[in-house]
Order: sequence, then C-alpha cells, then structure tokens
Amino acid sequence: MDKIYRWVVRERDLKKIEELKVKYHLDGIVAQILSSRGVKGVEEFLMPSLDRLISPFELKGVKEAKELIEKHIKEGSLITIYGDYDVDGITSTSLLYLALKKLGAKVDYYIPERLSEGYGINEEALEKIAYEGAKLVITVDCGITALKEVEKAKKMGLDVIITDHHSIPEEIPKADVVINPHLPGAYPFSELAGVGVAFKLAQALIGEQAFEFLDLVALGTVADIVPLIGENRVIVKEGLKRLNNTGNLGLKALIEIAGVSGRELDEYHIGFIIAPRLNAAGRLKSAEAAVRLLITSDEKEAQDIAKYLNEENLRRQNMENTILKEAIEKIEKEGLKDDKVIVLWQEGWHPGVIGIVSSKITEMYGRPSILIGLIGEEGKGSGRSVEGFNIYKALNYCKDLLVKYGGHEMAGGLTIQKENLKLFKDKINEYADRFVKEIDLVPALKIDAVVKKDKADLGIAKKIQQLKPFGVGNPKPLLLFEGLTIDKIFDIKDGKHIKILAKKDEMVYELLIFNSSSDGLKISEGDVVDAVGTLEISHWNGIESAIVNVKDIRVRFPLFAYYRNLSKSLIYKKAFKLRDEARLKANIVDRRGIQDKEKYVLHLFKSPRKTLILVNTEAEFRALIRYLKKEKFYDFSVSAGYCEEENLILFSPFSLEKCDFYEDIVIYDIPFDRKVFYDALSFGDRKRVHLVFNKKDLHKNLKVFDEILPSRDDFIKIYKFIDEGNKFFFKGYLNPELNLNPVKFAICLEVMKETGLINVEERDNIVMLSKNFVPEKVNLKEAEILQKFIEAKKEFLDFAKFAFKPNFREVKTVEISSKK
Repeated sequence: MDKIYRWVVRERDLKKIEELKVKYHLDGIVAQILSSRGVKGVEEFLMPSLDRLISPFELKGVKEAKELIEKHIKEGSLITIYGDYDVDGITSTSLLYLALKKLGAKVDYYIPERLSEGYGINEEALEKIAYEGAKLVITVDCGITALKEVEKAKKMGLDVIITDHHSIPEEIPKADVVINPHLPGAYPFSELAGVGVAFKLAQALIGEQAFEFLDLVALGTVADIVPLIGENRVIVKEGLKRLNNTGNLGLKALIEIAGVSGRELDEYHIGFIIAPRLNAAGRLKSAEAAVRLLITSDEKEAQDIAKYLNEENLRRQNMENTILKEAIEKIEKEGLKDDKVIVLWQEGWHPGVIGIVSSKITEMYGRPSILIGLIGEEGKGSGRSVEGFNIYKALNYCKDLLVKYGGHEMAGGLTIQKENLKLFKDKINEYADRFVKEIDLVPALKIDAVVKKDKADLGIAKKIQQLKPFGVGNPKPLLLFEGLTIDKIFDIKDGKHIKILAKKDEMVYELLIFNSSSDGLKISEGDVVDAVGTLEISHWNGIESAIVNVKDIRVRFPLFAYYRNLSKSLIYKKAFKLRDEARLKANIVDRRGIQDKEKYVLHLFKSPRKTLILVNTEAEFRALIRYLKKEKFYDFSVSAGYCEEENLILFSPFSLEKCDFYEDIVIYDIPFDRKVFYDALSFGDRKRVHLVFNKKDLHKNLKVFDEILPSRDDFIKIYKFIDEGNKFFFKGYLNPELNLNPVKFAICLEVMKETGLINVEERDNIVMLSKNFVPEKVNLKEAEILQKFIEAKKEFLDFAKFAFKPNFREVKTVEISSKK
C-alpha cells in the first residue's frame, strides 16, 4: 500500500458518547460514530420512516405548479417533460411521466443528447417541442440557468415550470413557476436530488400514490451523489425496500440482466451495478432508451431495452479501460504524476466516458485531474478534484482560455480550443501552486471511532449496518484498530489481494487489503500494526463473519512511546534540588552486582509485602517478563505510569514523586535520570530500597542512547532517501525502507531543519520533506537538539559512575544540571 493518507480522528464528545449509549442502548463504537459525526436527531437518524417526510407544499412553488399542471390536464394540453441524460435526469423524467399518466394527462418527454446538444435546455429542442403541440414544459434536473431559453419558450407561447436542484445563479429564468430547494427560504431541506424535487411535485399531484415510485427516487438520489442525510435518508431507506420488491418492469429486467436478482439490493448495487447501465445510454448515444425502460408496461420491451443497456455498458467499460490505460501511460511517460493538477488530452477520447476515467486517475494519484477528448480543433473535458481544491474556482481562473466551463468544488466540465491546451495546463497548475500546498492534496481518512478495548465483532458489524444507507454525508464509518498483532498473511485471488489474520487480546480480526500483494506490503508476521478500515459483513460460503476492509495500515515501532518519552525527558529535564544525607532515609538493601536478579524479584513478589520494580531499559524489561512467565508467575501488573498494585513493574519511570503504597522498591537497572534514583532513596526508613543493578546493565543503557541518538550515517541515509524523490512520511511509525526508530528519525529531521538542509511541513500524522540548497558545509553536531542529547548522555555516564560508588551516604552534594 504505497499510497499516503492523512489519518484524521474526528473530534468526539466523551460525555455525549456515554449519554448516547445509555439513552439509545448503543454499543460504544456506534455511539462514537454518531458523536464524531455530530448527528442531531439521533432517533430520526436511526429510524427514518415515511412519516418523517416533509409536506411537499412546504417547497416553494409546488402549490402553483400543481395548479398550473391541473389546468393543462383539464384543457387536454400536451405536457412535455424536459429531462437530462444522467440517472438523476432519467429517473426524474420517468417518475413525473408516470405520475402525470395517473392523472390522465397527455404527456411526452424530451432528453437532449450529450454529444450533439449538451446539458440543459436548448432553443432548437424547444422549437421542436412547440412544433409537436406542447403547451406546458416541465424541466427536471435542469433549467435554473436557462435565462434565454425560457424567454424564447415564453415567446413561443409555452408555459414553463422549472424543477431543479442545482446552485442558484445571480439571475433566475422568468418561468411561470421555479421550484428549487436552494432558493432562499424555499424548503427546510436543500439537498434534494433532481428526482427528489420531482418526487415532491408528484406527492403534491397524486399524494401517497407517489410512494410507489420511491424505487426510482432512491435510484436517482444515490446515483447523483447528494448527501444521504435528512429527507434523502428517508427516501433512500424506504426506496431500497421498494427496489427489492419493485413492480417496475424495466427495473426488474435490468436487475435480472445485471446478475443481482434475488440479492438484497442496497446503495452499493445502485451506485455500481444498476446506475452505470442506465447511464451508459446517455454517455454513448441517447438516454431516451433508459426512460423508455423505466416507463414501459411491456415486459418484452423491458427485456430488450435492458439487454441493449447492458451491452452499451460493456462497450462503455471497454472504452473506459482503453482510455484509462492510455492516460496512465501518458502520466508515467511524461512525468505528470507530480503535477498538482494532472491535465491530459487526446484525439478520440469519448466525452461521455472521460469523467469516469478522471475519477479513477484522481483516486490513483491523489491529484485533481482533467481529461479532454479532442474532436478536430476543439476539445471537451471533464475533471474531478480532491478535498481542499475547488476545481470550479480553478477553471474560473483559466476562463480566458476556455470556450465555456461549469461545475462545482469537486467536479467540472469545459470546452476548449486545441491551441490553448498547453497554456491551460500551465495556468491551472499555476493556480494550484499559488493557492494550494502539496501536502494539502494528500487525501484524508476521517476516522469515526477508535477500537481500543471494544470488541469489533460480527454483532458490532451488524449494528453499524443499521446506520445505512451509506454515501455522501454518511459514508461507511472508518474505524482505527490499534495494536493488532499480525498472526498470518495470505495472498488470495492469485496474489491480487491480501488476507491477514491479526490478534488483539482474545479477538481475532480478518483483514482484507484489496489490490495489493504481500511482497509489496512490507509487513511481517509478528508485527504490531494500526489499521484504518471499514467493518463489514462477509457471507462467504453462506457463513456470516466480520471482516475489516483495510484502507491503510502502518507498522508500529516496538515501544515507540517509551523512546519518545525518554527522548523528551533527556532533553527537557527539570532542575531539582538534591536532598542531603539527612533526608536519604530509605533502608537500602545493597545487592548491586547480583547475578540472579530475576529470581530475587520473584522472591519479593511472592512475599506479602507490596513491591515496586523500577525497570529502565527495554532489554531488561523483556528479560524480566520472560523469566516470570517461564516460572509461570503471573501475579503482577505492568505500567508506564505510577499506580497502586500489589506487585508492579514500573517501566521507564521519569519521576517518582510519591510512593507511600509500596514497602519494597527495587531499582532493577540504572535509571536514565538520577532524580528517579534519589526519589527512591528518600521515602523513609520504613521502606526497603533494593539496588540490584550491575555494571553489565550500563551497556544496555548505552544501546538505548544509540537507538535514539542519530549518527552521521543516519543523516546520510535520510538525505539520500529524500533525494530519490521520497517526500511523504508517516509520523510515529516505522518506515520499512529506512528502518529507523521513528524517534531517531524525528530527531534527524529536527536537526536537518534547524541547520537548513531540508524543509519540513506537517499535517495531521504526516510530514512532507524537501531539500534546500545549502552553499556551505553544515556541521550537524552544532544543532541545539543534538547538543542537548550529547550533554544528557555525558550526565548519565557521570551518574552511572557515581551509582557504583561503595557508599551513597558518603556523598552529600552532587552537581545537577538542568535543561530548559
């Protein structure tokens, strides 16, 4: 998994989480998700139902539109629905057509062709509609920007109702009625899709009979990628129920030919199986066939059209794969992967497909991308963006080079003359360089819950499924699984994917990493990892189980927190005043140099006295734990901070301010900070302080210094690594290629930054590095942070010599330096 992500743990209110758990009887993980997403109206969110739908008459313009439509129906006028060629437009057209038919209306529809007419209302189409005798035009999913076109329609004697959901321009058309939830004060919920707006109008016209079209409404809503919150959540939740038992002959035929008949259909099946087949017609030819599919009452016609759409989708997929392959070859050959905006063009790239390919390029390279298909001297382009880069504003910056353009923050379209392509590529990247830092383009994984002590099992996976439907505004929850130990790694599907079995406490997790091989994973059995992914339900071989679909995984460095805290304590030691001889009251049991100190500890642990063992190095800590387990003794606790247990191993303490609870204190090896040593000796004569360290321990202390104190070779390794083009690094985790302790790596970066060798930028959990040109030779040892470490090491060696003096009580004063 070479892709770099930022891990962003969403803010959570711990008090709110506890309240949610109690009030709604939720598990901790589900309560975390709801809290981190700031869900208001939890009961409505958890239990969306049709009775929570807003009255259609609260949508401004619906009452007037209903009256005008009923007038035309009464007069026997021909009503033409003017739609769009995407799934939202197709379902909007079909729904309103079927609703008007229920009222006995004389109704027709018109869908413009993507290639020859483009998006929205055009005057030639209006002339055709008027010529065929229509008296009322109702737009769905379009029309809000059609100023001139509506003016032309009115001059031709047409009444016009606009229903749309796109952003409101400075001036809106002078139609008879304009319905758009984005109009100021128009509706309590502004995020309806085009089909959602058409549904509200249908509700007003035919009441609850409109509910039978909820399968179409859900289809268009999911396909148009609007936020699945509020009323959209009700529409899709209820619409999916109807889709799974649909009476629509066209949908039945499409589901059958897509191979998903008999399955429990959800938003995934809409977005990736059903919608692409409906879209295929409009992408390559005319979307009119897709509308006919959804309104037909002829089973044979439905099957024929479904077969045609399936074939068109296969043709679209082949075309898409060809363009994607050609686009990747261009990027790699021309070295475009580091451009902040990837701009590509080529003759023959189909304008109806390049948007899908642009999405895939953006996903692969983590960059905004624009693909342009050339026909003669003109090109039509489609672009997709990443969070943090407004592609519409970028296009607006380049408007002097474009014939026309449009879009929003995450997607855009354009028309451009061939002669301006190179200028456009340079100018849009100039915009990106001015307004966006490269580190801001790194995609973020927004983590909804952290799995620590909770068991994320099948039961939790099922409860997370209750938060469906998932989509924009309510994505699949991302969980951070901390401290998993890798047990087994398998390649599956001929090495295309990886399956990992990992353990934590008593839980075994099944992790799946798609499109990756174990060779490239750089993770080994026995590694401790943190993983971010979604908890899902597998039905493999008819057996339900919980799996983690991994989005990113990082190897933990063993005892990272130990090295991090130790490095801080060495650099930022606080000054303290040494207690004099009179205050060193402890009853010292001097066993320095003892050879079997593990056995000595075991003897103390088995005594009735409360015992505290102070261990300072990883090597001694691991050896002691191994010995106790070998002796089958488990009656002890381990902690990195002071706590009160009968038998406690306190690992790497940096202070020992109080110790009233314990009767026996064992200084097991040499403390890095002499303050800990003297604290232990000053707790009074009723305590026994056992000194069991020996001179061999000193070697282990010095190895710890080597682990975090950089050498010249470490700096050379990092500088060369950056020079080879590696610029993004994960904070606090092991980089398998450098294989450096993350604490040492961080110190190296601090030194190289201080001396001007590199620039360092940070966001969340990643750092981005770049080289600086330095005209003169740099002496890294002069860096302040290195000087602090060197001084700390010298102080430790002085203290270690003192610690082996025959009698501590002979020494009344010790020179103590401090770091600020």
